Amino acid sequence: MSLYAIEISEDRFLAIDEIGETDGFPIIVNHGMIASIREDRLFDSLVDAGFRVMSIARPGYGLSTPFGMKSIKEWGNIVEGIIDNKRIEQFDVLGMSSGAPYSYAIAHAMPDKIRNTYIFSGTPALCDERVKRLWPYPLKAEATIEELQKTAKELFFENGINEEDMGSVDSAKNGCFGIALDLKIRCQDWGFSLGDIKTKVYMEHGIDDASVPFGTAEITAGLLPNCVMIKRANGGHFSNELLDEFIKKTIITT
Repeated sequence: MSLYAIEISEDRFLAIDEIGETDGFPIIVNHGMIASIREDRLFDSLVDAGFRVMSIARPGYGLSTPFGMKSIKEWGNIVEGIIDNKRIEQFDVLGMSSGAPYSYAIAHAMPDKIRNTYIFSGTPALCDERVKRLWPYPLKAEATIEELQKTAKELFFENGINEEDMGSVDSAKNGCFGIALDLKIRCQDWGFSLGDIKTKVYMEHGIDDASVPFGTAEITAGLLPNCVMIKRANGGHFSNELLDEFIKKTIITT
């Protein structure tokens, strides 16, 4: 594991975890809501297949500086700067759960550099009114970051932080700023249209997903011009085993 921070602007740093061969084909990973880029064991199969795996922690997560973003689109512009800095000519993108919207932003920002975009149990297009009507949780687009930090603590850390769980530790950093920012901007205007994304998108979603209703994923897939929808019969929202199966059957073999 190579964990380091990169300066993207004055006094703003993002943490990056790189594993695999430095000359392997790059894949940019966008993590979930309660997650850590240090959980690189999830990507052993990608490393074994020769990929260069780069996980980037969003603002406020782990070692990344907490700073606001005006929209999801801004993440694509930020990652574009990182990609240019590293002189990467072509790469794949993997978004898991809450990392999905940020993966779409990257695909929108760099259509000529992305080979494929992979979405596993992704957060849907909460900027779409049809999706919002099916979403089972409160959407608080007008809430302040401070209010959403309090919400995040109550929802996810009412019983404290499990210091042995990297996902809990890194997502709770900076008073849950990263979670709060995600909760805020994912249900606002994303700043781009999914219909403008030309890259191939492979989206797997469980029919029995109790966290992200399958119907919301179907609508999102329909908004993407070049999307392959993979319906998973069971397994719920997420497990390490299901992700590894998706990696082996879809990413490595594509």
